[in-house]
Amino acid sequence: MKKFILNFVLISLGVISLLFLLDFVYTKVYENTIPRNKTQYILSLEEGEVLDYVFLGSSRTENFIMPSVIKEVTKKKAVNLGTQGARLDDMAFFLRLLISKKVEIKRLFVQVDYIFNFESSSDIVRAQALPYIRSNAIIKNYMKRVDSGYTRNYYLPFYRYASNDYRLGFREFFASAINKKEKINFNDGFVPLFNSIKEGEQHVAELPMEINKTNKSILEIEALCRANNIEVNYFCSPYCSGLITNNYLSKLKERLPNFKDFSMVIKEDSLFQNCSHLNIEGAKVFTNHLITAFSL
Repeated sequence: MKKFILNFVLISLGVISLLFLLDFVYTKVYENTIPRNKTQYILSLEEGEVLDYVFLGSSRTENFIMPSVIKEVTKKKAVNLGTQGARLDDMAFFLRLLISKKVEIKRLFVQVDYIFNFESSSDIVRAQALPYIRSNAIIKNYMKRVDSGYTRNYYLPFYRYASNDYRLGFREFFASAINKKEKINFNDGFVPLFNSIKEGEQHVAELPMEINKTNKSILEIEALCRANNIEVNYFCSPYCSGLITNNYLSKLKERLPNFKDFSMVIKEDSLFQNCSHLNIEGAKVFTNHLITAFSL
């Protein structure tokens, strides 16, 4: 019996030690890799960097706005920080990170549509932030607020990586360890989509019938911009001709200052990959429209 207990204790100590070691190695790799997502890109920025135009949003920003076109036309520096699945809570988090890095933002553009009705954050952005939960105060506070598994992720060694294996597991760890570059140019941030809506096929997107009275993350973004002298503008990206608005965007305009509705500015459905996302040719057209509409 004593031998069994001794073996059990030794094995347990070995497993715990291994988990602490793995946690340490994974964290160091993620902290020192080249950026492979938008959170890592923000953390890699030099303090005091100046960005003329910053775009925050979901995939309806990431796949829609081409900073290279903006730079070519305006000679100003722009970055697309749109992230697939991001919601307004994630955008406020990104803004806090940028401010904590003392990045100077001349104008901020925030994409808003049906996500105005969501108060929650994105699983994708939460996973991106997990490696830095112990080393960055902004991320720690963000995760404490939005992560139901915060206590386990913060205190249990390697738990955050094991429970998020799809996004932080060995495959991503190995790619980060060898500094494998993503296809995205993070200094630009645009991610192109290809193909077009097929002619004759019906494509529909429908906005909610009801709208929330307010959104706490919008209030946070407004407060951060006022405190840091940042001009903020809100916009809705284009939809295809099959959009059913349910008068949602008119209601949204009543709730948001400086809001521009671009939902129907792209008339050709061939410029869309699906009803909610432009393809690369559509992104070029929309970026040029946005330059004019916002007098960039």
